[in-house]
Amino acid sequence: MSGGNSESGSTATSLAPSSSPSETIQFYSYPQALALELLLPILRLQLPISNPIYNRFQAPHNTPDRHCLFAATFPPNSQPIPEIYTIVFSDRSRRNETQIWAFNSLSNPIYQDPLSPAQTELLTTHVSSLLTFLKNTVIPEAPGHPFDPTLYLGCFHSRITSTLVSLPSRDPSRPLITYNSAWNHFIVPTKTPSLLESEPIPPPEPFSVTRVLASHLPIVISTSSIPRSVANLMLQPSLGLLAPDGSLVAWAFIGLDGSLATLYVMPEYRGKGLATYVARELVRKLGKGGFADMGYSGDSGFVHGDVYEGNTASERVMKALEGRIVGEISYMRLDIDAW
Repeated sequence: MSGGNSESGSTATSLAPSSSPSETIQFYSYPQALALELLLPILRLQLPISNPIYNRFQAPHNTPDRHCLFAATFPPNSQPIPEIYTIVFSDRSRRNETQIWAFNSLSNPIYQDPLSPAQTELLTTHVSSLLTFLKNTVIPEAPGHPFDPTLYLGCFHSRITSTLVSLPSRDPSRPLITYNSAWNHFIVPTKTPSLLESEPIPPPEPFSVTRVLASHLPIVISTSSIPRSVANLMLQPSLGLLAPDGSLVAWAFIGLDGSLATLYVMPEYRGKGLATYVARELVRKLGKGGFADMGYSGDSGFVHGDVYEGNTASERVMKALEGRIVGEISYMRLDIDAW
């Protein structure tokens, strides 16, 4: 059951008593403009740990026709903001790409491991209430509605992931979590003096620098282990290297959530430092506002990189960019019909 809040412009969703083993927490839907006005400054205070959802809130892909969902566990007129809160972004129309980003303030490292029993119980209530909110929130105007029951969760902090994994399926015939992939989460600063005060570094001979063009995208998509769409890649900041014959040999993109994504070097050109060059120049340009024309201000001051444990080549690139591991995150798929 939902009701409008005429003063704030938000919508409150009341959760069914059975939505968690204990109590529930109410989520409030925000109109997009109000979310950017009120929630974005709160997320900014949590940088860099909130970098994924902070950037996802601002992505130029969030056009009105997509009917993206912005919500929090407090209403717009809430003063003061509660110490423990959850903020969520969802675009279910993205089908088999990442749809949902969420941040809970217990992800902040000021809360030391392990969380106390009271904190763990509170986080469980937040996470279970989030699932019920997502299940109960229907947006028939969104492209692709009605949606597949699979939720694609992106860059979820390990504390939220652990909580999700602990929740039981409510349908014995189907698991709640259908996919869970853990990655080391690197944070890379984009506004260090060494980047902001530097000029573009010429590419190694005999290559030339380019933005990745539409004609290059078939090779980009075919070499990615993660589903990518032409429409989304064309709207993302990118940098590539061209061989003298015009073929693309190395490339990287800035993802919708401020991630350093789709970094790749063709096998025959590896071992020449091209990955580090492409990544550094892309990050430097983002930090200096070089993609503002595409709607990417780079104002968070960070990008993040998600790297599999043991991927030494990607780890070297992150460290060359002055990146540091701040924890572990997961990309997950969840069957909401099992909740």
